[in-house]
Amino acid sequence: MKKPNNCTLLLESKLKIFIFFLATVFFTISCNQGSTNASDEAETSSETTATETMEDHSQHNMNTGEMSGMMGHMHQNMEEMHGMKAKMTGDPDYDFAQMMTMHHQGAVRMAEDEIANGTDAKMKEMAQKTMKTNKEDIQKLQDFTKTHKPTKGDTATTMQMMQPMSKMMDDMHQNMGNMGGANTDHSFAQMMIHHHEMGNEMARAFLKQGKTQEMKQMAQKTIDEQEKEIQEFRNWLDQNKQ
Repeated sequence: MKKPNNCTLLLESKLKIFIFFLATVFFTISCNQGSTNASDEAETSSETTATETMEDHSQHNMNTGEMSGMMGHMHQNMEEMHGMKAKMTGDPDYDFAQMMTMHHQGAVRMAEDEIANGTDAKMKEMAQKTMKTNKEDIQKLQDFTKTHKPTKGDTATTMQMMQPMSKMMDDMHQNMGNMGGANTDHSFAQMMIHHHEMGNEMARAFLKQGKTQEMKQMAQKTIDEQEKEIQEFRNWLDQNKQ
């Protein structure tokens, strides 16, 4: 048998090295792709976890039929906040300002309904107070979003601020029977308690990740003021049972 010459051996050696190099590159790319896919899947899973309750709530609302009155305002408010997913930036302060603006707008609508249709002097007074404080806060929050340039971050993290609110909304829907026959004044008191509790949970979630002193102070102010109002509403309901 003819032995291969030195040139042939050298060529075969180089070919083997080249094949080994290609195999190594292919393996590295496959690993990196797998890591990227795993990272993407983890991020998608995190975002899904942060929003799935909101989506479930949206589906639940479709099955409850047309809502009106105070419950209708709450329903509209939650639908609006659910639609904020596309506007989230991942900047906790900017996203909180956006969400709290929308949250306060829901309170203003309920207060307007109470002023127009309520009959109890105390509840109408509370509605006037709600209108004033919430409109003032809305202006401050909007001023913040106009001047604060959001830094890009993890939107799944900031979406988590909505999770406590959505859970409480579902609990409220399960207890809708307790509101049967409630007049405007009682509905306003009951819905404002739920509204404030959800807003406070969102504010507490924000305080764990907020960065700017201005927004953190607003979040704490919201909690303090709304806790007092929740107690006022509860006291009124205790004294004015239907």
